[in-house]
Amino acid sequence: MSDDNKPIESALVADIGSTLTHVCLIDQVEGIYRLIACASAPTTAYGAEGDITIGLRRAIEKIERIAQRPLLNREGEPISPEQDTGEGTDIFLATSSAAPPLECIIVGLTNDLSIQSAQRACATANAIVTHTIALGARGRRWDKKTLALLHQSPPDVILMVGGVDTGPTAPLESAARVLANIYEDINPEQRPVIVFAGNQEARRPVAAILGEGFDLRVVDNVRPNAHIESPGELQRELSDLYSQNKLATLPGYRRLRRWCSSAILSSSEALSITLRFIARRNKLPQGVLGIDVGGNTTYVGAARSEMYQWATSPNMGTSYGLRHVVKESGLRDIRRWLPFPMQTRELVSYLENASLRPQGVPQTMEDLLILHALARQALLLTMRRIRGQFWVGEDALMRTTPPFDLLAARGGLLSHTVQDGLTVLTILDAAQPTGLIRLVIDWASLWPQLGALAQVAPLAAAQVLERDGFRELGTIIAPIGEARDGDRALHLRIIRQDGQVTEADIPAGTIRRFPLGLNEQATVEVRPSRHFDIGLGRKGLGGKAQVRGGSLGIIIDTRGRPLGLPQDARRRRAKLQEWLGSLIHDDNSSS
Repeated sequence: MSDDNKPIESALVADIGSTLTHVCLIDQVEGIYRLIACASAPTTAYGAEGDITIGLRRAIEKIERIAQRPLLNREGEPISPEQDTGEGTDIFLATSSAAPPLECIIVGLTNDLSIQSAQRACATANAIVTHTIALGARGRRWDKKTLALLHQSPPDVILMVGGVDTGPTAPLESAARVLANIYEDINPEQRPVIVFAGNQEARRPVAAILGEGFDLRVVDNVRPNAHIESPGELQRELSDLYSQNKLATLPGYRRLRRWCSSAILSSSEALSITLRFIARRNKLPQGVLGIDVGGNTTYVGAARSEMYQWATSPNMGTSYGLRHVVKESGLRDIRRWLPFPMQTRELVSYLENASLRPQGVPQTMEDLLILHALARQALLLTMRRIRGQFWVGEDALMRTTPPFDLLAARGGLLSHTVQDGLTVLTILDAAQPTGLIRLVIDWASLWPQLGALAQVAPLAAAQVLERDGFRELGTIIAPIGEARDGDRALHLRIIRQDGQVTEADIPAGTIRRFPLGLNEQATVEVRPSRHFDIGLGRKGLGGKAQVRGGSLGIIIDTRGRPLGLPQDARRRRAKLQEWLGSLIHDDNSSS
């Protein structure tokens, strides 16, 4: 632990994911906090080693070799605070998403109100709803199958919801008695946590029935009346339960907690701190859209003004979450993103092998393209969740993503794919950004750790994020609308700082790339056709803006929103090859 009276000058920060553990060393260079080194190692939460600190130590040992600086003592523990000899760091911090999600069963009155509200709350947490039980306004008899399910496979959490405040309490009291009977012969420590988020009038009688034998948590009614949804307290309670009942049970967690200078945050909570900070720090009027496609969880967060909206898809990723992506999507939806023909049995065989080796590395370009197809589906499904939760009715086309100023992307697959063009195409296909948006990536797998660092050393987090936290991929211009392929979508004029001017008519149904290097800026003038809206709220309305460059420069996506793919398999594969080629081939840039 660090000395509270000593200013924090250096930090070692770790994010322990389901697949990889990422560690970063931060220190002052000429009075400014900078990222000194970063390294990763496979997470060792399960299997023969079964201790998250083993993989963590391996990543720290890599940092020691890179920075030529001792960070662990002889017992293999982080040295803290930093010694006069330069060994160690002032603080050690950690975040984690390595634990499996909470398994939840919802017991409520009606599917169309309280249960739906509870499901939406779970969609923002690291929780999977495995079953819902609708009681009806007068309650109902519990069938034998449901009773057996609850008794034989107790979930982590039972959410009790339903009834407007001041409404009848009898159905909830009856449900509480049933639950008490189901678990009366099970040890209290093996019983599910019960979170009551229903009619406030029922709190006292439900507590009288369940309070002694269960870990009962009472929060605000998720549906206080038919017209108001109030999920905030339930969301916070689920987040706390994930940290307390899931992260805390990871093998090696107690040792890790002893090393840390402050509480271990879940990765998604720490990432949300960083995304909100980016939006405030840069005063972005349309805010930040953050996406994180991990090995076991996919997360989307939107920070706009003082509002933060998010959705989580637990058990849905590109390694440990692979099976769930396949289950939710089906093979057909995954295969549609492949730019090459592949038989169903070949794809099934590959996916089965990949699920058996979740920490494996793609060996061929085909392997990489299959993983990116999985990433698209995981992100598409999570984007669907956040649209249904928050954005329905916000746009004329309810299936589109609202305009944002910045799209911040992360995740092992996206960050470590060598071809930036493939990463960008996956993001364009799945997130489907609209308007004019700057695209950056968490190249060092650093953003959750900076969220944790911001809690104790905000200046350090801000300076590292500003100087080392982003890799600029470029600026995207993606109009909303539809037109026949080949019809003019927009006219583009680029005026560079050296006075060079580039003009082009961009046809519909294409992706085009125009070079604009890192740290370069330009003025772009866009005049869309009458079929397209460039994010200004009206089709055909043009505009002018200052843009920043990146590894891919300026990217124009005129495929329309929502994105449609050709139904014919050969034509679809040809289009996918064309779009990918326009982003990864240097000689395909326009001039």
